[in-house]
Amino acid sequence: MEGVSYQRFPKIKIRELKDDYAKFELRETDASMANALRRVMIAEVPTVAIDLVEIDVNSSVLNDEFIAHRLGLIPLTSERAMAMRFSRDCDACDGDGQCEFCSVEFHLRAKCISDETLDVTSKDLISSDHTVVPVDFSDSSGYDSADKKGIIIVKLRRGQELRLRAIARKGIGKDHAKWSPAATVTFMYEPEIHINEDLMESLTLEEKTSWVESSPTKVFDIDPNTQQIPLTLWVLMNPSI
Repeated sequence: MEGVSYQRFPKIKIRELKDDYAKFELRETDASMANALRRVMIAEVPTVAIDLVEIDVNSSVLNDEFIAHRLGLIPLTSERAMAMRFSRDCDACDGDGQCEFCSVEFHLRAKCISDETLDVTSKDLISSDHTVVPVDFSDSSGYDSADKKGIIIVKLRRGQELRLRAIARKGIGKDHAKWSPAATVTFMYEPEIHINEDLMESLTLEEKTSWVESSPTKVFDIDPNTQQIPLTLWVLMNPSI
């Protein structure tokens, strides 16, 4: 239709933000915009992940392909991802994907020389670039926990050894799940409720109580002193009451 504009001006309000978690409100738009953001966060944001593994020695109980798969799923810090090139587009190495502009090299050397089982973890990976390293999931509270050891790759017994070289490259979740920066992204509707105060004042206390109790989710309550009805839940759509 001529003269009709479908341009949107969505507004975002951050509710909660942590190193590994974010929660925000998206207003003045519709579900298509929210779903587009969700899909982009999962599949279009570039990160760095191990993509090539060359194993020199592996006498563990896991075969080479199993270990390579586990290495690929180890999350790496990816602040440098935006500055890196995709290996397929890199002209410095003719698309080989093994140069400083499109890749980061890791080495791992581990051998068990005692009777105790040796846990080989992500913290044993030595990076050629200090800005791209396995994500640290250590407990900041200082308590001794297994998380401080990193993500377990394989366990070795006496005499077993693992020695390998790995190449990490830039990619997106659309190509493989290991490049997805988020474990999950979801959205939900939250209605915004407005009470008609004039109509509410005309009700008796018994009618107010009956109206409050009619809500199956207990959104409302009655203040025993003022007999007013404050919201106990704040939500985002606009039905008039």
